[in-house]
Amino acid sequence: MKRTKIFAIILWYIILMLQIAYSQSNKSNNFKVDKFLNEVQQNYRDLENFVIEFTRDVSTQAISGKQISRGKLFYLHKNKYRLEIDGQLIISDGETVHNYSKKAKRVVITKFEENFFSPENLLTNFPQSSKKEFLGEENFNNKRTYKFLFYPASSNPDFKSMILWISENKLIQKIQVEDWAGNVYVFTVLNFNKNQQLKDDLVKFNIPKGVKVVDLR
Repeated sequence: MKRTKIFAIILWYIILMLQIAYSQSNKSNNFKVDKFLNEVQQNYRDLENFVIEFTRDVSTQAISGKQISRGKLFYLHKNKYRLEIDGQLIISDGETVHNYSKKAKRVVITKFEENFFSPENLLTNFPQSSKKEFLGEENFNNKRTYKFLFYPASSNPDFKSMILWISENKLIQKIQVEDWAGNVYVFTVLNFNKNQQLKDDLVKFNIPKGVKVVDLR
């Protein structure tokens, strides 16, 4: 009698596990990856502008431990943005990019080029140029997020892999990038504010006196 009861419990447990597995599998199959990512991209396209406060963790093979910085991104649409992080200022007016290092007292000027590092390309174009894999759901900062792994297309060998955590309201919460040298960069969103009163003055750069200028245009 005791053995029969134990067997019944084990059988019930196996049936329960199979039901859970089937439910999760069915849920995953019903999740339309391309549809969801297209909606995420459209969500960012529809925004007039936004401001993101974030942290950046950098892990390299050359230095033990993580290098943690805090930054802020102002995005004014059409590749106009201002990035402030760890004494570095990067400003793009959509045509010219100024990369200013306060510590080095140097500014590098380049033409804007379409690449995945620009906020617009990352948010609206990047997944379409890569192989992708849905890794499932994950709780992140008490939010349900969907996790995606991207591999670079052969035409874009700048990184080895990228992982995105995207919330149910179709906003990116976290980005992890690994380059071919084994360096890992993790960007975590702290605050996201959309449709702010942002002026074009944010993307105008005035070169400070005594700063070395490297013009690569």
